[in-house]
Amino acid sequence: MALTIPNTFVDATIAEAAEVNGNFTAVKNFVDALQAGTGFTAGAIPAAALATDSVTAIKILDGVVSFVKLAGDVSSGLSSTDQVVLGGQIFG
Repeated sequence: MALTIPNTFVDATIAEAAEVNGNFTAVKNFVDALQAGTGFTAGAIPAAALATDSVTAIKILDGVVSFVKLAGDVSSGLSSTDQVVLGGQIFG
């Protein structure tokens, strides 16, 4: 989700309160969506940006880890019949 600022202001002109408030509202809505976890564009956070061990079973929203959700380096060498162990739970 991209942040779109609805109003642009020019030097030496009057900035109307409704337009200024509209810009602040756009920023607030953007930040609120990020905080709620709904404002992320798919693929916006690359694996390299995640800290080691930052993704855990508890942090996976639906609590389900499947072969389909494993991608890239994590799933190399795995097949759909392999089992993955996370936190003592076996998935697969």
